[in-house]
Amino acid sequence: MILYLIRHGQSLNNFLGESVLTSDGQFDQNAYETYMTSRVSDPPLTEVGQQQAELLGDFLREAHPKHRATHDDPPEEELRGTDVVNRLGISRIFCSPMLRTLQTAQPAATTLGIQPEVWVDIHEHGGVFDNQSADGSPVGYPGLTRSQIEAQFPGYQVTDGVDETGWWRGGEEDRPACDARAIRVAARLLEMAKEIGDERIAIVTHGTFMDSLLTTILGRLPGNEFHFSHYNTGITRIDYTESWRDKTPLMLIRYTNRVDHLTPGLIT
Repeated sequence: MILYLIRHGQSLNNFLGESVLTSDGQFDQNAYETYMTSRVSDPPLTEVGQQQAELLGDFLREAHPKHRATHDDPPEEELRGTDVVNRLGISRIFCSPMLRTLQTAQPAATTLGIQPEVWVDIHEHGGVFDNQSADGSPVGYPGLTRSQIEAQFPGYQVTDGVDETGWWRGGEEDRPACDARAIRVAARLLEMAKEIGDERIAIVTHGTFMDSLLTTILGRLPGNEFHFSHYNTGITRIDYTESWRDKTPLMLIRYTNRVDHLTPGLIT
């Protein structure tokens, strides 16, 4: 199985959060406090984020794989000609039930003719919350309901965990709970790799959760010694394959945070 991990496009909260650091890269406590009281619980994509999502969809339709030396990529004959769609051979797209990932997945789903599958466990660290209470403490919200997702994103496959009361049941999730989800998702991906063989899937998810998931995959939880950072719509590719020497399971991290599809002005 080949996995493409993709961060969502720029969200409203991402845009608001850019003020947290000064022009020389220093942390601004006052700006951070303003951000925390201004951020929204389930932000949409900005105009820039929507452009990033459109370019991502074009890339997933047209890009040639980076590596073609083995069975890990589509045969070269499948890539010849200008009318080939979905050159990466992606067969399934998963996204979290958060608005920004639902929106990010939409252009790729349309251009590839794939119905995205909503996977609750790949939501962002923290859940659906804001800090707009009188004392600034976190306030949790239920997130989009099944009917709302189906109305805004026709054809998306809304799985278990999303109902007419929404899908988020907490306030603000702490990092250990996020890491626990990452462990579950990593285990499920290993199962999927055995089930679907050499299929190629894409997961549209979130920056901090991607860090937890990659750290889990590398067997480095718990720990904060390093951080996997991704630009908006940055792509990481992981191959679930086997060693050519002795056929034992092998995971190849082909690349991380790839943004070839973005112009310099759209890298956020």
